[in-house]
Amino acid sequence: MTAFAYTAIPLDARAGALISGQRDARDESALRAALRNEGLIAIDVRPVHIIDALRYQFSADRLRARDAAWFYSTLRLLLENRVPLESAMRTVEELAPRPRLAHVAAEIREALRAGTSLADAVDKHPGLASAQRVALLRAASESGRLDHAVALIDTSISNSQRIRTTVIGRLLYPAILLLAAIGAIWFLAVRVIPSFAETLLTLGGTLPWQTRLTLELATVLAWLVPVIFVFAILLGALRHLWLTPRIRERIASVILRTPIVGSLAWNNQGAIVCDIMGTLIEGGADLIAAIDQSREVVTSPVIAGRLEVVRSKVREGTPIDQALADHAVLPPMASAVVRAGVRSGDLVGSLRRATNLCVERQEAITNRLLTLLEPAVIVLLAGTVGWVVYSLVTGMLAITDVGAL
Repeated sequence: MTAFAYTAIPLDARAGALISGQRDARDESALRAALRNEGLIAIDVRPVHIIDALRYQFSADRLRARDAAWFYSTLRLLLENRVPLESAMRTVEELAPRPRLAHVAAEIREALRAGTSLADAVDKHPGLASAQRVALLRAASESGRLDHAVALIDTSISNSQRIRTTVIGRLLYPAILLLAAIGAIWFLAVRVIPSFAETLLTLGGTLPWQTRLTLELATVLAWLVPVIFVFAILLGALRHLWLTPRIRERIASVILRTPIVGSLAWNNQGAIVCDIMGTLIEGGADLIAAIDQSREVVTSPVIAGRLEVVRSKVREGTPIDQALADHAVLPPMASAVVRAGVRSGDLVGSLRRATNLCVERQEAITNRLLTLLEPAVIVLLAGTVGWVVYSLVTGMLAITDVGAL
């Protein structure tokens, strides 16, 4: 897949403004065909360049995760209070916190008035659509339980935010501590050590190897740290340009084999799988569809590959709990919960309990990481400062001894 930037116009000339964005596609022809199926005529399609990627990443017109959370939460509240769908969309448009979200709500309402289903209308807006959400909305169109599907989507978004908050929130403090330590070391290399170096070099004499090593490392760190910082930002912002499927799979494989971090990643992916499968099955989807959507949503290519095997086994008649356990899709404890739920006839409930268990395990593992990271960073900073002081004092004493002689 290649990332393309595109500019398109609606087939309906009354829709007016140009539409710009980015999308992955096999090639330019495939993207043009996909846009035409959505009622758009592509007038400019080109591979994404760095400037395009940065512009899209920070564009004010791009729907954010919080926009999708607000959209489904508000729509759920309105539908649960028996507000007709079109009226609910008009209310969402009026109350939208951002102009872009209001514009999207208006487009969805117009599509509904033209006879388009909510699933198809939402599917045209990547910021609101996902494979799981569209599948739930399509199932709701057949069952007539749209309010239930929207409620499940809202709950799923809340669970995903809870999982993300658990991981990010717990790792935020050690990350800040580590950055502070790096900043302190860089400050020593840029401001403190050069001042001592000038004094030592002015006094003359031969410096001991400890002092020379410190001065050389300070010279390197003075320019290396800013370069690494800028490079890391660019790698993160432009990750869709260099992070090919093969590289993603290798990275995911290494992460899953890494002690502690691998367990954290496994539980994170397990929580996503259990949440997606439980949500879709509760919303009326069949088991194969739930596995397919889970495979599309997980971020680890390794887990996605295991889910593909599970799908084949389930189609051959293997029970879902056994297939998940045999192919290590879920961590052992979560897998045991699902197996117990299947045997008791409560698959959805067991998947919900497995989701909570995976989140709890993430919290426990993150606490363990904090226990290791905090003293490690403190020891690193203290050791660095101690070495700097020792090497500089050693240099001063050596020169002083030479001067005394």
